[in-house]
Amino acid sequence: MRKIEKPLFAPRGHKLLERIASHIPSFKEVYMKSGMLRLFESYVALMLLSTVLTFMSALVVGALLHQFLFRLTLSQYLGATAVLAAVISLFVPIAFIIYPLNRRSQRKKELEANLIYTTGYMTVLSAGGISIEKIFERVIQVERRRPIRDIARMIITDIRMFGVDVTSALGNAALRSPSETFSKLLMGITNTLKTSGDLKSLLSFETQRLLHSKREELKKTLNTLMAFGEVYITAIVIAPIVFVVMITILSVMGNVAFGISPTMQLNLLVFFGIPMLSLLFILMLNNILPEEE
Repeated sequence: MRKIEKPLFAPRGHKLLERIASHIPSFKEVYMKSGMLRLFESYVALMLLSTVLTFMSALVVGALLHQFLFRLTLSQYLGATAVLAAVISLFVPIAFIIYPLNRRSQRKKELEANLIYTTGYMTVLSAGGISIEKIFERVIQVERRRPIRDIARMIITDIRMFGVDVTSALGNAALRSPSETFSKLLMGITNTLKTSGDLKSLLSFETQRLLHSKREELKKTLNTLMAFGEVYITAIVIAPIVFVVMITILSVMGNVAFGISPTMQLNLLVFFGIPMLSLLFILMLNNILPEEE
């Protein structure tokens, strides 16, 4: 792997940021796999700066609000203003942490969605005796999924621009891959290049393994969809009919539940309850179905 030399006299702020970043290695790993281009130390600096600015802004706004809207003693005034500013500024680092986590999760899902087709394409190219460098060049040209294309471009950039050897470039890419499956594939290619060099056999085996995993995943998805369909019929089709009949019978008997008239209950069920349940099922279905083109 290539190493970036540090300046001899680094600024104190830079050393402080490196010290802070060294205490959060797990977050740094997540950040590297999220595909963000900003340096990790710069991202931490931006998070700290935004937190401080938010705290100061919230402190000023909170002081003005408590000054004009509430009548408090000096101790209550200072305590309420500080607590409000602290609570508001706390959301800033939380947002800075959640964003790389969500970005890594999205990249992983997008990368693994069609990874089997990319691996199959690489298998065909390797069968023709093409080098791994040329294979990743072709992947950059034909791959439609951005995460895979970005990792392939990273490998070629390390080799062409920074003069890194192929195995080290593959190792760097494996560390930045959000998918453990793809990282293992890259490490397998690295080990094969160091030993036998038979990429065709390796990629063919990985394609068959991914195909088997995809088949098992589709079976599980089908079983989940079958159970999901039964729940949908019960909750969206049968349950509203039962509630309508019950509300109609109770209205004839003169019962009023929670002070709401039967007509209002039917309106809430038809115009609010059923659409909200349908929207919930749509969101759940969107998470269940695999993302494939």
